[in-house]
Amino acid sequence: MSVMNDLIERGAVPEGYKVEIFDGRVIMTPQSPEQDWTVSDVKDAVKSAGIARERVFGDVLITFPGENDAAPDLTVIGLDADRRKNSYSCLDVLAVVEVASEPDDEKDYVRNVRKYGRYGIDVYLLADPFKKAVTLMTEPHSNGYGRAVEIPYGHPVSFTLATGERVTIDTSTFPARDVHQN
Repeated sequence: MSVMNDLIERGAVPEGYKVEIFDGRVIMTPQSPEQDWTVSDVKDAVKSAGIARERVFGDVLITFPGENDAAPDLTVIGLDADRRKNSYSCLDVLAVVEVASEPDDEKDYVRNVRKYGRYGIDVYLLADPFKKAVTLMTEPHSNGYGRAVEIPYGHPVSFTLATGERVTIDTSTFPARDVHQN
């Protein structure tokens, strides 16, 4: 059992916090209202695309063989995904959405790009309330993604999942956050 699994099973994650393990360190990050609101808007858009709620969730453990597990802000899984207690394999993940919790967050902009791409997650959408833009990454490969498009808040973002389902997200409701805001 991984450290992350152990924390989740024992209910040791304080409410309002996200816990992840990176480079052997446990990182606890409080979620901001902007993160919650953005994830909620994306979840609504994904469900409006006809994707069943059982395939869309946030902060649920995703296992990565030989690497630290993760609990993305929002995950969309395939039609035949196998639940393993309270987690899913990265091999079942079609898309991941993360919301940057700090400006130029290395975890989201570097480590997650490499990890999600290396494990073949087709779509990685990174919403950044500090830049007021989303970055849509597709064409995964061993070092990240072959295609990255930055789209300012206020413009729609669309992508097609490997299942053929098309998702369009209206980013005009995404909240911005001041870099100096605590």
